[in-house]
Amino acid sequence: MVRENTSVNDLARACAYSADAAEWQELVRRSMPLVSIVALRVSRMWVTSPSPAAVDDIVQEVFLKLCEQERRILRTFEPRGEDSFFGLLRIVTGSVANDYFRRLYSVKRGGKVVSMPLIEDQAQETAAVRAPAERMQQSALLAQLDSKLRSAPATISERDRALFWLYYLQGYTAEEIARVSPVGLTAKGVESALRRVTLWLRTEVAREKVSARAECG
Repeated sequence: MVRENTSVNDLARACAYSADAAEWQELVRRSMPLVSIVALRVSRMWVTSPSPAAVDDIVQEVFLKLCEQERRILRTFEPRGEDSFFGLLRIVTGSVANDYFRRLYSVKRGGKVVSMPLIEDQAQETAAVRAPAERMQQSALLAQLDSKLRSAPATISERDRALFWLYYLQGYTAEEIARVSPVGLTAKGVESALRRVTLWLRTEVAREKVSARAECG
């Protein structure tokens, strides 16, 4: 029986082991606003005006993701604070949304390498002011970077990939990620993980550029 004062953390834990329709309906009702907002925010980083259908597809994929592998995500969820399930939901939604657009803008292997350094000391441009051609290039670049991050699971974990995109794509600060993330890292821990992933990614991009020059020469 779902009560109004049941926390979202407790509700998520209950749904991990329950098929009760009322509990799932309540979890979806409470989660839907956040999932929709994050899905839209990530979508706008990939395309100027994402279609409602695309956002709806992402939202549906998020809830399907929660049900995958006998609700593994919900079963392994460990609350680390009030409403910490929403922090987990942000990460899951961001990952699903990035995967959605990565599939749309997948880069064929063996194609021309597109290089763009990750900006450290300069303010990043907002997606809204980029020209269409630049946005198309950015979409291809994001897909390529994500492919690289996925190519070395022993070096870059799923957690590290999620932290990377929360920071570079969704615009969260290390302090914000530490507050909402269920992985239990401090802000300094998040910064350390981001530095490690960024250094690895830059090294990989530089290595491919050298390889491409050697082939052309």
